[in-house]
Amino acid sequence: MVFVLLLFICVLAFANGANDNCKGVATLVGFGAAKPKQALIWAAVTTACGAVVSYWISGALVDKFSRSLFEAGIVLDHGFFVAVLFGALGWVLIATKSGLPVSTTHSITGALIGAGLVAFSSGGIRWTFLVDKFAKPLALSPILSLAVVFLLAWPVTALVQRYANLCVCVVPAPPAQLGSTAGALNMSAAAPPGPALVAAYDGACEAQPVIASATAAMVANAVHWTSSGMVGFARGWNDAPKIAALGTVAAATVAPEHGRPLVFLLVTAAMAAGGLIAGASVLETLAKKVTPLPLVESLTASTVTSTLVSLASWNGLPVSTTHVSTGAIIGAGLKNNAREVRWGKVGEIVLSWLITLPVSALLASGALFLLSRL
Repeated sequence: MVFVLLLFICVLAFANGANDNCKGVATLVGFGAAKPKQALIWAAVTTACGAVVSYWISGALVDKFSRSLFEAGIVLDHGFFVAVLFGALGWVLIATKSGLPVSTTHSITGALIGAGLVAFSSGGIRWTFLVDKFAKPLALSPILSLAVVFLLAWPVTALVQRYANLCVCVVPAPPAQLGSTAGALNMSAAAPPGPALVAAYDGACEAQPVIASATAAMVANAVHWTSSGMVGFARGWNDAPKIAALGTVAAATVAPEHGRPLVFLLVTAAMAAGGLIAGASVLETLAKKVTPLPLVESLTASTVTSTLVSLASWNGLPVSTTHVSTGAIIGAGLKNNAREVRWGKVGEIVLSWLITLPVSALLASGALFLLSRL
C-alpha cells in the first residue's frame, strides 16, 4: 500500500505538471514571445524551483491538506490517501487529455471530501474550516484576478504607449562630442570624455555608434519572461505542498527521518516532467483558444497571476493557479476586446471547474469503498 501511495503521488504530480505548468507561460505563447517548447521548458524550470523552495516555507499548506480538514483525533491511513489520490488524479488526467485547464487543488479538495464522507461521515469533516480556508479562496481568486487585470491594463497601456519609442544606450563618447541627435534626452555638453549614457526617443540611438543599447520593447519582453517565470515559481510553491501532504503518512513509514524531503523530491521531479512531456494541449487552449493576447494585456495578466499566487502561498491559502491565471487571461481579453473573447471555450472551462469537485469526490469515495471491501 505504501508503494501504491507513492506511485499515485508521482502520477498526480505528473498530471499536475501537465495541466498546470503552462498556466504562467500561456501569455508568452499567446503574444508570440516564445515558442511552445521554449515556454514549457521555462515553466518546468521555474516550477521546480518553486517546489524546492516550498519544502521550507509551506507548513501551513501541508497541514491543510494532510489533516486540518478533519476533526481532531481522526486517523488517516494509507488506504484513505490512496483513494484521495485516485480521485484527484483520475479527473486531472481526463481533463489534461481533453485540454481543459482544471485545478489540481480543487480536485484534491473534492477527493478529500469524498473519501472523508465514506470513512467518517459528514460529522468528521470541519465544514466551517472547509468554507473559510478552501472554498472562499478558490471561488474568489479568479474573480479577483479578472478584475485586477482589467483595471491595471489601462494605466499599463498608457505607460507603454508613452515610452514605446524610448531607447537607452551607452555611447563611446559624450553627446556633446557626437553632435546633436534628434529626440535625445539628458544630453550634457559638460560631460567628461569617455562613454556616456543616452536616453532618446524615435530611434535616435541607432543614428550613432553605441556600445550597448536597450529599447522599451526589449525591457517589456524581459519583464514578460520574468513575470511568467514568477508564475511558475509561485505555482510550484503553492501546489507541491498540497500533493506532498498526501504522502506524509507513506513518508513516515518508509523513512521517518528523510521521508518528507523524499516525497518533495519525487513531487518536484514529476511536476517538471509532466509539463515537459504532456503540457502542450492545455498550453494551446489557454494561449490560443480563449482570447487574443496583445503585449500589454498578456504582460499584465502574467504579473497579476504571479503576485496573487505568491501572496496566497505566503499566507498558506490553497488557491488554484488555474483559476487565477484563467481569470487573468479573461480579464486581459475583456480589456483588449470583449467581442474577441471566445465565450464558448470560456464556458467549457468554467463547466469543467464546476464538475471537478463532485467528480473527484465520487472517484475517491468509490475507490475507498472498494478498498474497504478488499
